[in-house]
Amino acid sequence: MRRLLGSVLPALAVVAVLASGCGDEEGGSATDDSTPTSSGSTSTGTPTETPTELPTETPTETSPDAPPLGEVVDVEMVDIMTETAAGGTVSELAVPLGDQAAVDEFTAQFEPPRLPGRVNEAVAGAEVPDGMLLYGAVIAVGCDAPPGLQVVTSEAGLQVTAAKVPSPHVECFAPMTTVAVFLVPASAVA
Repeated sequence: MRRLLGSVLPALAVVAVLASGCGDEEGGSATDDSTPTSSGSTSTGTPTETPTELPTETPTETSPDAPPLGEVVDVEMVDIMTETAAGGTVSELAVPLGDQAAVDEFTAQFEPPRLPGRVNEAVAGAEVPDGMLLYGAVIAVGCDAPPGLQVVTSEAGLQVTAAKVPSPHVECFAPMTTVAVFLVPASAVA
């Protein structure tokens, strides 16, 4: 009798566990929504989407010369450059590149010589018409090079967001740093 219970009892336990773990086909269960992430782990629940539009800030009282907060600024792209393993930190705000000291401070974050040289070349070659100002920003550090950027006015300055990459890479051997040098209307920073 002990031998019979010893072999039947574990089999019944396995059947009970399998039966309780199955959801009905129509209702599903919370674990039915498991999706693999880029790290190979899984997450459960309803997937969330990254918003494709920037949140706009609520305008506050500002000087009459200041642009409205949350307004998208039309930029004129001078150059977008990408270098592998160049270092740097993604900029939330655009950096004015009005003189060589500002350019040197901006490029000090990058590993020499390629990316600092390319930024200096772009700045030196930029024709800045009256009423426009030259700015720069690190728009991405990662596996992808964004095709552009969006600039929005904010209380802190010109807020920069990289354009969405159409086909992002899951992994890469070394991170790439993407820098944008662009012109903005002086009225956007008044």
